[in-house]
Amino acid sequence: MGFEDGIKDKMKSELTLTQRVAMYIPGYKGYRERNLRRDEDRAVRQELSRCIQGTKADLASVQRELVGSPLIMDVERIRTKVDRYDIDIKKAVNGYSAFHASLKVTEADLDRLVHWDAKLMDDIQDMRTAAADLLKSVDMGLDCKAEIRNFERGIDSLVEDYNQREAVMKGIQE
Repeated sequence: MGFEDGIKDKMKSELTLTQRVAMYIPGYKGYRERNLRRDEDRAVRQELSRCIQGTKADLASVQRELVGSPLIMDVERIRTKVDRYDIDIKKAVNGYSAFHASLKVTEADLDRLVHWDAKLMDDIQDMRTAAADLLKSVDMGLDCKAEIRNFERGIDSLVEDYNQREAVMKGIQE
């Protein structure tokens, strides 16, 4: 059972008796399941943001260690990118489409969205590990220029992947 399956099961188990009975009403089930998927997506994005907070804290520690070094500006640029990435995740399109909207978000789109966000969780865990490794290297007094550049490339890749997710949700890309 993956991360996204656990959230889906938890969301369904928290339905009230009335909501579970209403799931048998024609038309309501699809409506309710779409809302559950949206809630899943929101919960996944909140967890993604929580994980990013650890990376931001490690980068702040790296900066404190690099005071007086020319690399401090590189780390500041990376922190800014990570912060922007976190904000983008928090304000992401969550799969809602109004009744008269020209672009409809389907159940399949919502399923893809939750799956995509679960993949992002893996990527963010990798980013978190890389930030912790960078902090260890700085603490040991190693030359971290290449490691910082690689870390920034990884962040740029994460941002690009996330931008593709947003393009799909806004109907710009298939």
